Amino acid sequence: MSEGADLQLKTIHGPENLTVTLCGEESITIGRRPEHDLVLASGATVSRDHAHLTSRLLGKVRKWTLVDNNSRHGTFLNGVRLEANRGVPIRSGDLIVIEPFTFQVIDPNEKKNLTQTIDDSLQASGTSIRRIEKTQGGGLAHEKLKALLTCSRAIHEAGTEVAMAAAVAEAAVAATAYGNVAIVKPTGSEGLVEVLATKGRIVNDGVPNISRSLLDAAFDGEPVQFQRTEVVDDQAQSIMQYSIEEALCVPIMLGHAVAGCIYLDNRDGQLQGQPVIEDVEFCTGLAEITALAMSNLMRVDIERRHADERQGLLLGTVGALVAAIDAKDTYTRGHSVRVAWLAKTLAIEMGLDKTTLEEVHICGLVHDIGKIGIPEAILRKAGKLTDDEYNRIKEHPVIGEKILSGVPQLCAVLPGVRAHHERWDGKGYPDGTKEKETSFFGRLLGIADAFDAMCSSRAYRDGLDRGEVLEEVKNCSGSQFDPELVVMFLNLDFSEYDQMIAEHTSQNSL
Repeated sequence: MSEGADLQLKTIHGPENLTVTLCGEESITIGRRPEHDLVLASGATVSRDHAHLTSRLLGKVRKWTLVDNNSRHGTFLNGVRLEANRGVPIRSGDLIVIEPFTFQVIDPNEKKNLTQTIDDSLQASGTSIRRIEKTQGGGLAHEKLKALLTCSRAIHEAGTEVAMAAAVAEAAVAATAYGNVAIVKPTGSEGLVEVLATKGRIVNDGVPNISRSLLDAAFDGEPVQFQRTEVVDDQAQSIMQYSIEEALCVPIMLGHAVAGCIYLDNRDGQLQGQPVIEDVEFCTGLAEITALAMSNLMRVDIERRHADERQGLLLGTVGALVAAIDAKDTYTRGHSVRVAWLAKTLAIEMGLDKTTLEEVHICGLVHDIGKIGIPEAILRKAGKLTDDEYNRIKEHPVIGEKILSGVPQLCAVLPGVRAHHERWDGKGYPDGTKEKETSFFGRLLGIADAFDAMCSSRAYRDGLDRGEVLEEVKNCSGSQFDPELVVMFLNLDFSEYDQMIAEHTSQNSL
């Protein structure tokens, strides 16, 4: 979502139809009291100060976070009750339940493949739509119970919502007398649904045809069944024009919210056998299994959002630290960002895993953080440093390690911060380690740091020619640098790095 784009909270179930737009920097408060931005006075189980939403701008993207204010009856996100006072980022498609209200988070600018349901309300006199009990008490036949257990495994193994929906649709067609199935989600827009999976003849001329009346009834939270009771105008825009004799719609519940529906019907003379009460029981059981699997996915997703939130805060802190370094020495502006790119690109060339790549990148960003403790007069000195001044400069790896040691998320990068000026031959600092005694991150950062130092202009000299720099790296293989890393480093594509140099150089001239 780009800057300026607004999310909406829209009622999809509840005693009132309410819509609130999330925009700007102000918090959105929710509760029974009239001074709230979203007033839920008609909800007896809503607390006076129930929850709130806060926002912050990350680059050009505005992120909103939902927080429960230790309410008595809780705030639920996609069926998961939120911990009090612990914010969770929200996104388009989320279901927020503050009983008795269910809201959907909507991005009006988001492009989704939505389907318009058929408005068949005027033809309801020729149909029989009835609510059915979720438990009929008959018990499933052996073959249907076996099919339910078999598809349960596929549903729980599905790693995405779409894969799960496909497994559900497959199971519903295979084990019931219905020939057509659609797995759909509400969207918060009247008449529109998101179709996750279909089987059979649901789609006509490229467009899924599903009864709005049947879905609206099921979206109230109870299974419903349709039976054709008399012949109506075949030209009427309703499910009747597709010769549907029977249909069934079973909601998939996440807590108190309807997360989707399993829709089934027979049309155009299809006959897989007469639908029986066991088909209803099978589909009800299928919906409950799906809800359980979906709930597990949602819990994992919310934990992932918490992790992303923590990572975002960490990167924001790292960015602030890097900006502090750049402010102290404008001649090295962009150095940390470039070193991070070089080190990560070399790590990619080595085929390292995603987690390690992220750690390498962060290590590159913060490797010089210890320079915050070095006087600016030394950092910006244009002439040759005295021995005392050089010794002060040599303190920055240890200072950096001490500064960052209090941040648990940065423990993995501390060895690289301390060791990025060590040498392969043991003549580096601060510890004089040699060869593979030096941490891997330190050896990686050592090449990237030295390369950028030679390529970029400093207070006391201009940047060196690229050919000279690469030759120097090659000549220092086995003395200053890890020879195995040098071989891979010399094969890197530096075109993106050159663009970064040009951009940072232009910023320095402002």
